[in-house]
Amino acid sequence: MRTLILTIGLSVSSTFFLVAQTKKLLILGFRDSIYSKILGEKREILVHLPDTPADEFAPDQKYPVIYVLDAGSYFQTIAAISESKGGGSGNFSSPKVIVVGIVNTDRMRDLSPTHWPNPPLVPAGMAASSGGGEKFLGFIEKELIPHIDSICPAAPHRTIIGHSLGGLAAINALLNHKGLFQNHVVLDPTTWWEKESWINSVKSKLTLADYSNTSVFLAIAHSVDKSLSIEALKTDTNLRTLPMRSELNFDQYIKSIIGAHPLIYQSKYYPDYDHGGVALPGIIDAMGFIYNFYGISFPFPGFFAPDYSEDGKLAAHYEMVGKRLGYKVAPPGELINAVAHELMGSKQFDRAKKYLDLNLKNYPNSYKSYEAMGDYYKNLGKKELSEGFYKKAGGMKGR
Repeated sequence: MRTLILTIGLSVSSTFFLVAQTKKLLILGFRDSIYSKILGEKREILVHLPDTPADEFAPDQKYPVIYVLDAGSYFQTIAAISESKGGGSGNFSSPKVIVVGIVNTDRMRDLSPTHWPNPPLVPAGMAASSGGGEKFLGFIEKELIPHIDSICPAAPHRTIIGHSLGGLAAINALLNHKGLFQNHVVLDPTTWWEKESWINSVKSKLTLADYSNTSVFLAIAHSVDKSLSIEALKTDTNLRTLPMRSELNFDQYIKSIIGAHPLIYQSKYYPDYDHGGVALPGIIDAMGFIYNFYGISFPFPGFFAPDYSEDGKLAAHYEMVGKRLGYKVAPPGELINAVAHELMGSKQFDRAKKYLDLNLKNYPNSYKSYEAMGDYYKNLGKKELSEGFYKKAGGMKGR
């Protein structure tokens, strides 16, 4: 049974209920669960749907999905950032997205790729259950993603975000489950797992398959003594510097092959943040990177000048966006509609018609496409044509 999640917290007191009677609550999403046959247990998930209004031209539109590991730590943060970048305060630098947080049961088991019972730098006994990473990714691929696709308007474009062991799981998905995710946000990952033997055994897969249209963002924290420089760290042999050294080694390897093998890659070193603190700035930067192709720099005010000649620019931009996302993305109907009406207001009817025709082509099942065309012919004084489109729009609206 799904229950609402409140942004102010999952555990509440009697005082909260008294306040809630008089205050309107902010809704972040809903809680859901799925029984996994692969894992042999019930798994809890948190789901956030885009809060900004859907484009009225495409009320059934679908959205990319971000899968968040360690949901208890990062789900709310990522949901908030996605809202800000996907329409909040007029910011459309990213698409509107669905955010799915996977709540932990046995974190060590699920996020580690192999069994390593006694790793150094880890409290004794903590890694006893390690090595369930393949089963966990199998659960995501074969059970969780189909479940999300069945209950949410999910598009076939997915991102995984993980920190520490979660980052290692995201790398495992990249190398051993190619195509499961298009974007991999890897925040200070545990690449030192098995003293780097695991990462060294699988990283060459990046050279053996086509990773075009696949992106990786790697955030590296300064997790050693501040007095130790990056250059000094590279030749250090102390066990306590292994975690950071292993990340730098992985980063260097990817950069060494990137010219010959297509992978959209960016890494960033955060000298002022430690392992725990790097997640937030890393997430913010990653969200900008993985969708850096989405936003369009609209050419105000020149666009509405009568001599503007690049009317194909908007359609071409969203055609490129669709290629990057892996499915057709039409220019937002509301945007095209607003452009057309602005052009009609300045008597540029030929240009306006191009945009109205574009909406009719992309959104033939929306009454607003026909209503706008009715406005066009009304402005031209062609009453019969105008009324015909208005009638068509009215019939569709009443369905």
